[in-house]
Amino acid sequence: MNQYKHQNKAFTLIELLVVIAIISILAAILFPVFARARENARRSSCLSNLKQIGLGIMQYKQDYDEKYPAQTNSGAGGVTNFMTKSVVENPSSPKTNVFYSVDPYIKSWQIFVCPSASPDTGAIAPNPPSATSYFINAVIFRPLGLSMAAISQPASRIMFQEYNHVRNVSYQRPRATDSAGTTFDAWIITSASGTYSDIHFGGGNLLYADGHAKWKKQNSICAREFGLNSNACGIASGSATVDPNF
Repeated sequence: MNQYKHQNKAFTLIELLVVIAIISILAAILFPVFARARENARRSSCLSNLKQIGLGIMQYKQDYDEKYPAQTNSGAGGVTNFMTKSVVENPSSPKTNVFYSVDPYIKSWQIFVCPSASPDTGAIAPNPPSATSYFINAVIFRPLGLSMAAISQPASRIMFQEYNHVRNVSYQRPRATDSAGTTFDAWIITSASGTYSDIHFGGGNLLYADGHAKWKKQNSICAREFGLNSNACGIASGSATVDPNF
């Protein structure tokens, strides 16, 4: 009888190292693919959120003489305490509010948050239902509401854009820089405090005044898409008046 017949064959150290190297290479290749697939799913979910918001606004307009919801500027710098119920419903100083106006048509506060946005901290930390990662365009959402007929190119005018943080307030971006609401700034920006419409693969999802939504590269988003009289595109946000062809 062969004395080696029952001996088990073992892997050598070199063979084990080769297997580990192959697994490491596969992991390095596949993990970015999985991460990109996950982010694509989040981008699609975010786009769906904006489409639902757009549908809610379209339904609102049908009930209110073809007017967009009105929005009161509740704070300095175009900050809107849009989900603070006491601010909206204060009898002594009632506020108009885009999000509360469309809520009866949407019935879900969760759609005001993009799943890719990270929660902010401190005094501006999200406090459900006061939580959003979307900005509204103050050129369209004004204190008295804007008629749909006043927008000559609704399919080219942005109503909502994304922010890469979730906060308990919404910003009006662009925001009015004068009390008459004729001059606006800060339509898009990249800074240490946060980034506008640059959350998904170098761009962001946008909701337009006709109710449709799409993704667009940040550096190709232009001031005229917000209804401003400026040819600036990308993050070069300055000051501009309303486009005469708005």
